[in-house]
Amino acid sequence: MTKEAGAMRSSSKYFVAGLLSASFVLAGCGSSGDSSDDHASTGSDDHTAIDPANPAELDAAATATTAMQAILSWQPAVDTSKSDALVRARPWLGGDLLTTVDSSGSTESGVRPDSEWLAWKASGDALTASCARADSTPAAPTGMRTVVIDVSCRQTVLHATGSSTNRAAETWRTTVTRTDDGWRLTDFRYQ
Repeated sequence: MTKEAGAMRSSSKYFVAGLLSASFVLAGCGSSGDSSDDHASTGSDDHTAIDPANPAELDAAATATTAMQAILSWQPAVDTSKSDALVRARPWLGGDLLTTVDSSGSTESGVRPDSEWLAWKASGDALTASCARADSTPAAPTGMRTVVIDVSCRQTVLHATGSSTNRAAETWRTTVTRTDDGWRLTDFRYQ
């Protein structure tokens, strides 16, 4: 037998062994090891998209944190003011906040850009906020339609250069009200 024929025969053995191994692995993937038909399938193949930020699906705390993340995420190079973020938060707003956004379409009147805003705008930076329910949140009796939730938010400046800078965390006191369409943020103020 030539050296080439021997190498080819050896390669074929490895190929066949690999094919058999893969077949055993794939055969095992389709089996749960339970031969009984007592359990029902819980999966679905309907390809339904799940939106974790859908206002109708959120509880009070998730509504407060989601709304505040939108309100405190700014795009100075594109936004006319910080108030444009309030317009983006519209799906999670209710009460007077929603009335303000809907009546003017923007809430920029009376909002002056600060020096940081102007610097971020000039350099093309953006800010993103990450918020969580704060431990200082007052307890609310079960079944309340309006609750107060303290939210701790940290903004991160995303520099056009690719670097980022974390700002100090801030606590915001929010008021969230239950509506027929889920919880909505109706008030917020810096603590």
